[in-house]
Amino acid sequence: MSCNRPHFAAFTSSRLSAHAPAIPPPVLPHLVLLDRDGVVNEDVGSPGVLDSKQLQLTPGAGMAIGRVRRRGVKVALVTNQSCVGKGLISGADLEDIHNELQQMLCAEDGDAAFDNVYVCTSVKEDKDPRMKPSPGMILEAMNDFGAKKEECVFVGDNLTDMMAAKGGGVVLRILTETGYGKGLMGGCYVPTTRSPRQITNIDNNEDLNAAVPFVYTKNLAGAVDWLLSGAN
Repeated sequence: MSCNRPHFAAFTSSRLSAHAPAIPPPVLPHLVLLDRDGVVNEDVGSPGVLDSKQLQLTPGAGMAIGRVRRRGVKVALVTNQSCVGKGLISGADLEDIHNELQQMLCAEDGDAAFDNVYVCTSVKEDKDPRMKPSPGMILEAMNDFGAKKEECVFVGDNLTDMMAAKGGGVVLRILTETGYGKGLMGGCYVPTTRSPRQITNIDNNEDLNAAVPFVYTKNLAGAVDWLLSGAN
């Protein structure tokens, strides 16, 4: 499959070129906000994770969260879970799923705990301002942690994540190849976990262009590698 061509990220046969410009590491953030499905755990497709047995971590997710928390950075989960609003699972079921997810993360790294979890269980028809792509949960998290927009990072795998983060004023937005990210980027992939690319424009993709600029990285582990690469 040929790729829509993003500016600042050269493409070669569905792969972001290793010769594309490198991105200097950012200042260590105060708060990292994470989408769940496709970022922390593997996406299982619609209607989402309905049973904890479906949970599988993305590669290195637990270690990534533990590493960033050991640097004093707060980490919060920000996730739409309309499966509750649709009556597919109960609120208690969702809590069980999140408890199991937390245990799986801690089994990989003892410091891999969420400092808070923000969940919207509404359906689209509710027009809930907390539901991504609206920025309600992101604004709530920044307020709770006393973090300024330039002190935050949002890591997501789909357009609703990028739009919610941009709407909330989060300056640094990271799209992962995992989950829906690779499909959103026209099948293009990142060469290695240590080679993120900055995307400032994508030809013939008005929806995604509404969310630029953002950084495109292999997965959550790759995002954390980059975030910590410039920290002392």
